[in-house]
Amino acid sequence: MLFSNEKYTAEIDGLGAFVSLLSGGKQFVNARLPLFAFRLREKDEVSYTTSDEAQKVEITKNDRAVSLRYDFLGISFIVNVSFDSRISAYFSFVNKTDKYVEWVDFLQIAVCSDLVKQGGSGKIVMDINEGVLYDDINLKEKDGISKYKDIEYPSLGLHALFPAVVESQFISYYDDTAGIYIATEDNERNLKGIDCRPFENAIKLQFRLFIGEDKNTENFTLPYNQVIDFFKGDWHCAAELYRNWFYDNLPEGLVAVKDNENLPEWYADSPLIVAYPLQGVHDMDPSGPNKLFPYNNALPFIDEIASSTNSKVMALLMHWEGTAPWAPPYVWPPLGGEKLLTDFSDEIHKRNHLLGLYCSGISYSLHSNINDFNMESEYNEKGLSRHMCASPTGEIVSNTCQQQRESYDMCISEDFTKDVLLKEAEKMKSGKVDYIQILDQNHGGTPYLCYSDKHSHPAVPGKWMVEHMTDFLKKLKTSLGNDILLGCESAAAEAYIPYLNLSDNRFNLNYSAAKPIPIYAYIYHKYLHNFSGNSVCSTFFFDVDKSPNFHMLRLAYSFIIGDLLTVVINEDGEIIWAWGQRDFSSLPDRAPIMEFIKNATEMRRGVGKEFLVFGEMTAPKPLKSEEENMFKFKTGDYEAYPAVLTSAWLNSKGEKAQILATYTSKEETCEIDLSGTLGADLINSKGEIIKTFNGEKVQFEIPSNTCLMLKFK
Repeated sequence: MLFSNEKYTAEIDGLGAFVSLLSGGKQFVNARLPLFAFRLREKDEVSYTTSDEAQKVEITKNDRAVSLRYDFLGISFIVNVSFDSRISAYFSFVNKTDKYVEWVDFLQIAVCSDLVKQGGSGKIVMDINEGVLYDDINLKEKDGISKYKDIEYPSLGLHALFPAVVESQFISYYDDTAGIYIATEDNERNLKGIDCRPFENAIKLQFRLFIGEDKNTENFTLPYNQVIDFFKGDWHCAAELYRNWFYDNLPEGLVAVKDNENLPEWYADSPLIVAYPLQGVHDMDPSGPNKLFPYNNALPFIDEIASSTNSKVMALLMHWEGTAPWAPPYVWPPLGGEKLLTDFSDEIHKRNHLLGLYCSGISYSLHSNINDFNMESEYNEKGLSRHMCASPTGEIVSNTCQQQRESYDMCISEDFTKDVLLKEAEKMKSGKVDYIQILDQNHGGTPYLCYSDKHSHPAVPGKWMVEHMTDFLKKLKTSLGNDILLGCESAAAEAYIPYLNLSDNRFNLNYSAAKPIPIYAYIYHKYLHNFSGNSVCSTFFFDVDKSPNFHMLRLAYSFIIGDLLTVVINEDGEIIWAWGQRDFSSLPDRAPIMEFIKNATEMRRGVGKEFLVFGEMTAPKPLKSEEENMFKFKTGDYEAYPAVLTSAWLNSKGEKAQILATYTSKEETCEIDLSGTLGADLINSKGEIIKTFNGEKVQFEIPSNTCLMLKFK
């Protein structure tokens, strides 16, 4: 069956599988896959079935649509596909089995395995950890972080799950010829697995849709469409397709930063985040105060950093808990007692600075592995196991931070879970804090998978997880008020953006097997900001001795994508490469870091504010510069990055500016083609016009460790 228009030609076979998708001269189907597959579950008994295995297939079609009915034993599916300017599809099923339909892999497509490192020009785009561009499928599969993993109990923080560490519900492949975009247009933001993996000699782009309905639901219709579209260009084009849908389908209550009266004044004042621990120097250190305790011991370091960078500072505390570091849910009182912390808060606020706390996620710690904190008696005496996330057989285990603690994941559907977290947050409010990273380990704000048949939810993961997490976050915001902002590890996934206004961006994790790209900022920056996080694991990816500019690269990248900047310090006030570093014999050069932050903050607060703070990202004009090499452990080789990083922004008037940042120790030369424009002014961080260019190809220099702005006429 052939469906064709001026944009694409699609062909499906007699079983409904896509056997050809042609657009822009590119064939996007490189291996035939069944149109869909599904899993039935009854406790730990599961069966996997594909559309090819149907006992009977009936097809009804016209020139622009096809309806396919698939009959299996005890269950039938109807799939409706429309072939208009794009391909759009949904399914329904009648389930007369006594099992759950746990998930459906829908609109299965396998594209060519011709990524850049496989000898082609292809790239895969995902909004995972704020945006990634895969150019080597083999390296992805060798990497512990990004390797494809089936989404099973117990949860992994880095499961490729939406809304979670996958923040947007689309995936894309493109090469020098054309691109394909696959997305779900689900304004309820229900649970999905979105990932890619090798399949034969191709790459499968996978959407696993978790149904999450009660077992006795006989009739189900997918309440949204899954779409396939085509484009010519790079990742910006795919992000633009998704952003257009998002702007038309905003989550309830979401307001642009510029118009959000519930945000504190400091939100747009570009504070610098300074993160540090109060106990030990490393995640696994035995509990005990370091030189930064009592809290006021850090004030000289905060004063010096604030003075050197001319910045408002947020002191973001780690290992501050009086119970045990990273041992949720009980964190209060703080180390040394509440008065010590509130006295510190008073001192911080006298200096016009801010105070934030790192927390842990939705887990119940039986005991800490690094001090004598122990809650096993309460857990057993109160029978708290009934509130924990369980496997299909009722087993309770956890993968979350078991090095620091023995813990179980709490089910977000349980009142106990919500109540205990709310009470702890209210205690933190008494500490006069401005910010709480309330959901560390719950990447993107996601709760954990639960298959318990003793809770109020269906005994499979699904939309109930999003509904209960949203309910909890609403209660949390109401309880804490607007003076305290909340966030999570990794940027807030789309469903939770209205409640998590400032989160711990983890783009650095994408260096492990790929390169980060700012998809998250492109789609969402207009509505919320993030900070560049504590950069944990960064030193696992690049050899810092062979890559001395790696810290500056991350800092410059954070700036050009609109994030608040972050430095992590040790107990001696030294800026370190990343949290989790234990050996301080090698440290990044402090002077250029301070210089860059000062220039970047000056631009964010001044001439760049309407773009970098209140604007929205757009595609930049291509910029040429020299390259800087970073030595990557995974490949045992150097990887090149532009010496001048760039992004482009639109303000509320539709005016465009392109931001440029250098992170190397020398002046850099760059070239940009302004043809097709009326020219641009080159402006420094102070707002001074350095040069004015006409609409032609131009070349100019940028000083080291600084930023400039091209404002288009």
